[in-house]
Amino acid sequence: MNGKRTSKRGEPVNPSLARAVVLTGLAIIIADMVYANVNGINSMNREALCIVYKTLPRWLFLCWECFVETSLIVLTGIFASATIENYSRRLKRFFPKNQLSAFAYGAILPVCSCGAIPLMEVMKRRVPLRVIVTFVIAAPLLNPYIVILSLSMMGVKYAVLRIIASFALATATGFMVERIGRRFFKGELGRYETCENDCRVISRDIFVKTLLTTRKVLPYILIGGLITLSLELFEPKRWLSFFSFGDQWLSMPIMLAVGLPVYVCNGADIIMLKPLLSFTDLSLGSSMVFSLTASAICISSIALLTKFLGKPLTVLLVICIGFVSLVIGGIINCF
Repeated sequence: MNGKRTSKRGEPVNPSLARAVVLTGLAIIIADMVYANVNGINSMNREALCIVYKTLPRWLFLCWECFVETSLIVLTGIFASATIENYSRRLKRFFPKNQLSAFAYGAILPVCSCGAIPLMEVMKRRVPLRVIVTFVIAAPLLNPYIVILSLSMMGVKYAVLRIIASFALATATGFMVERIGRRFFKGELGRYETCENDCRVISRDIFVKTLLTTRKVLPYILIGGLITLSLELFEPKRWLSFFSFGDQWLSMPIMLAVGLPVYVCNGADIIMLKPLLSFTDLSLGSSMVFSLTASAICISSIALLTKFLGKPLTVLLVICIGFVSLVIGGIINCF
């Protein structure tokens, strides 16, 4: 093969080029994350603090965020997945064995949903679906930074409720998706678990495999990015200021409707909720509904899930997240 690998459709892929592309992408996203964290930049204050945001037109910056940045995050997740798969026999004992360990793994890793979803590929046939779903939901919901941010901005009560609610959402959704999937989507679940179509080895070179897999996912990133860009331009987060939250039972579905599609990660939901809880009559249960749905999933990650999980199971997952979040919010409101 003269030093080249071949994709499923027969196109030659140069390993050196693949390595250069993947390493460049990883360097860019790591630099971006370090810059944002060192300067305390998030989706709520980027207009004032981010040099790139102030330099570029808003629409161009949003294109970067929705398409380029998301693609690099997904590439990072796929690279991690390919690396783990190459060493899966050595790392077998480190895979989560149950939902509790899956939640613990997810709560430690500082990744968003788009970065965690590609790891589903390497977990197939190794752990049950409920464990995988628990991990994918827990990863963006909770990490040490989010716990510290919750304590400092919202207090002990919110921080404790955030941890409990995240655990309840991740484990309950994982259990429901697997049980309902087995009952109503047995064929789809079987194809997912046996991985009969997409588990053939594309290449043993992790850089080539990362590049080819990312290329396959790009259409889903494009679809999700277009929808996310549209939502960002309409600024649905600012619509919250026009709502009255006096009726806590009505405010929960409102927060659910706003939270599910928007792209919020790395604790930005907490920063958004702080003024609402301080200056409006928004209930703690309703705010938790927003935190759970806005962090656990968004339009971009839904588009990715259809690639890695399939459409029926993705729809089921989104419905379960919404239902369980409303139940959790209702329980908090009752107390």
